[in-house]
Amino acid sequence: MDHHLFVWSTASFIETRLKESINYASLEKTVGFSYRHIRETFKECTGFSLSQYILMRRIANSAFEIVHTGKNLTDIAAEYMFDSYDTFTRAFRRHTNYVPSDFRKRCCRVGRKRLLMGMYAPTIYLDKETLSFTPDFSEDEKIMNRIDKNDTSCILYGVPKVAYTFEECTPFCAALKACLNYMGQVIDYAYIMAATGASFRLRWNLDYWDGGNVDIRNIYEDRNEAFCRAFQAAGRTYQILERKNATKENFIQFIKSEIDEGRPVLALGIIGPPEACVITGYKENGLTLLGWNCFQENQEFAKDVTLDESGYFVTNTWWENEGTLAVMSIGEKQMELVSAKELLQNAVDIMTKSRISFLAEDGRTTLEYAGGQEAYDIWAKRVADDNEFNQTALLPILFERIMCQGDAQVMIGEGRSYAACFLEWITKEHEGVSELGKEAAKYFRLEAECAFWMNEPKGGFMQDEATTRKFAQPEVRKQIVPLILKAKEYDALACGRMKEMIRLL
Repeated sequence: MDHHLFVWSTASFIETRLKESINYASLEKTVGFSYRHIRETFKECTGFSLSQYILMRRIANSAFEIVHTGKNLTDIAAEYMFDSYDTFTRAFRRHTNYVPSDFRKRCCRVGRKRLLMGMYAPTIYLDKETLSFTPDFSEDEKIMNRIDKNDTSCILYGVPKVAYTFEECTPFCAALKACLNYMGQVIDYAYIMAATGASFRLRWNLDYWDGGNVDIRNIYEDRNEAFCRAFQAAGRTYQILERKNATKENFIQFIKSEIDEGRPVLALGIIGPPEACVITGYKENGLTLLGWNCFQENQEFAKDVTLDESGYFVTNTWWENEGTLAVMSIGEKQMELVSAKELLQNAVDIMTKSRISFLAEDGRTTLEYAGGQEAYDIWAKRVADDNEFNQTALLPILFERIMCQGDAQVMIGEGRSYAACFLEWITKEHEGVSELGKEAAKYFRLEAECAFWMNEPKGGFMQDEATTRKFAQPEVRKQIVPLILKAKEYDALACGRMKEMIRLL
């Protein structure tokens, strides 16, 4: 079992039981491991013991109620299982530097923030008056827009932040946009989404529930093709250095040579899974790296990660992460952009190719994914199969199911929304295909709406314990399957219009 699913399950179990004594026998049954294994693995992955973590979460949740409700402070302390108000006050002060009454008077900042993939929960934010264990950094003019360089380090400050947001859910596209913007090229996220093919893909592993379905490297049989197409569409030269062909020293030299020239580096991995991130600097001659990564504050990946005053991650265990698979440079030279017709043809190819296969990272296993219309059918079939959702299944297994569901929703929800934006751009540039482009965009928006409507039966977009167990219920999944098939129908209609556009361009 992947460690992040284990941490996800354990943290979600704890989060819903902060107002009661944690029953460790129930935790064992839910997660499927002994308490000793849970305790040791959780600390190994997060850097926190279970008792430390439970206390931190009780403090964060009680802080939320202190700021956002008028509840009596003594009552809040009792609700979150503190033996006495004095015990609560001492613990609260250790974590925030304030006693609860001062915390309320100062209106310190507490909100909800993503702690794990799909899990949002109360968090104490850091500002000029508040201390916290989960900081929220803002741009400081003294920090941003400068380069700090000496004999052993070089840091490029001012690279736009890369993170999962409601508007941008595909790390590579967000990371490339940030790098190009920093380098002075204004480029639209929708254009990069279309150029990579991410706006038009849906992939589903034919053999098992695969948390990597959404990986941008699964669009083409050449796993680097999405990256190459993006660089070409942006009119940039590029280099890709892969781990399988390199050493740590090769990576360090590659990174240092680019950063020293004032160019941020794209990478896969560094922190967490092999999703794209941005390297913005190095220290200790490259042994320590800084940058932006969508997983830098996720508890399941942040054990060896600290945060620079700018908000950049700081890590010296990046090579030990098996997800660190490649680094990519962006050349200074700008060339002619790819034509709209070529981008449309690639989009149609993605939407009509029913199967792709390639070797896994181990170099031995062949992975096969459904694509095009078949991917919708496989997705619907898996969600409809009650045998895949045994009500006695361990929570990590059910988490894996809802994660795949959520990723598929992202592929068509975010993807087709930006596909519509891209097509609307084409209609402005090419009047001869204006009506067809508008129709295709309309169908893509309707398809994206199907993805958002899928959240309703399962109780929202969150992927916590409650939503996960609800998604496992047969009557809930029966409401989702027709939406999957409706999305398939809209995708085919949009694809038909795009074929006509290609013929006319």
